[in-house]
Amino acid sequence: MTLALALLTGVLARRAGLEQGTRAFESLARVTAATLTPALDGDPTRPPATPGDLRTHVSALVAAGPVVAVRVRAGDGRVLWADDRSVVGRVAPLPPEARRALDSGSVASQVADSDDPGVLAGRSSGRVLVAWVAVEDVHGTPLLVEFHESYSEVTEIAERAWMRFTPAALGALALLQVIQVPLAWRLASRLRRSRQAEDALLQAAVDASDAERRRIAGEVHDHVVQDLTGLAYDLDAARMRGRPRNAEDAELLERTAAAVRQTVEDLRALLVALIPARGAFRGGLLPALQVLAQEVGRSGIRVSVSADAARDLPGPTAALLYRCAQEALRNVTTHSRATSVEVVVTRDQGVATMRVEDDGQGFDESRLDERFAAGHVGLRALGELLVDAGGSLTLTSAPGQGTRLVATVPLSTTAPLSAGAAR
Repeated sequence: MTLALALLTGVLARRAGLEQGTRAFESLARVTAATLTPALDGDPTRPPATPGDLRTHVSALVAAGPVVAVRVRAGDGRVLWADDRSVVGRVAPLPPEARRALDSGSVASQVADSDDPGVLAGRSSGRVLVAWVAVEDVHGTPLLVEFHESYSEVTEIAERAWMRFTPAALGALALLQVIQVPLAWRLASRLRRSRQAEDALLQAAVDASDAERRRIAGEVHDHVVQDLTGLAYDLDAARMRGRPRNAEDAELLERTAAAVRQTVEDLRALLVALIPARGAFRGGLLPALQVLAQEVGRSGIRVSVSADAARDLPGPTAALLYRCAQEALRNVTTHSRATSVEVVVTRDQGVATMRVEDDGQGFDESRLDERFAAGHVGLRALGELLVDAGGSLTLTSAPGQGTRLVATVPLSTTAPLSAGAAR
């Protein structure tokens, strides 16, 4: 970057030097033309006669330099007078810059080669800087005084300007670099510390979430589940010891006891899904998925896990994918009536992908919004969590054709990992 700025500075300095040299030559031409005006005569046959020979006025100028040629040209491009007599009388169309100077009574210049149209080469050769100054001769006739300067003189001026300006510019750039390096290092260090603090806060939030989930699970297990279990025993005892007034009352007691026992089983399954077994992530995502598959397998559903690519996934990515598997398998157990389910984890180009596919009854995707409205928002919350992490969640299903859930998570995600439980 510094080298590019240095090169740009050099180019701009050289360009400024060229412009300065051109303006200086135009000023010299304007002053010199003013001194030559009393000796200019476009028509020597008409009075008054010009005083002296124009050559005496020009010879000293050409000898001293940097002017290498002086011509006087009429409006039709004819050379009326020149310090080089070989070009006197020759005619060439005036260049656009010369015509503009003649019409406006000003000065103009251009860089030209000896073979350019409108430039009459004499003793001078190579590239020249030509300046035209509009004047009037002693009869008031508009003429042009044309001055030639070797272009090498202009480039030398530009190079001198560049050499004067470049050391200061390079020194300023070097000083800027010296200032920027420590500043950039400090900003990078501050950004790194901020990222570490953010990760620490994120981990603390995750730990707090897990602790809260464990607390809720313990409260439900120690109180609600135990109370409902005792109530189921009481109902069974009442049905067996008592004498219901009729068969309908006996059937009601039996149904109520069965419903309470089923509620207890559902709560226990919810507790298992609410918090993973301790140490499940100790070996990575694959062992955690295998533990989850065993828990689901107790319900009679065959679960196959293919997740060799999940062995060394980053912690946040593995946790998100585990939540995906947890939510998907919970829905399979609760709603799908499936006999088998397949869990596959792959990784490619910085993205981990999980596919959970069952052979259950499926559902009509068009009614998914109705399920969300009814309170089943687990998948929606999970999808929002994945989107926040830079991933995605897609769900495809049809009645009688099972359900497929596909989740993608970037390997570099640091998104929050606490997703709400399905309802």
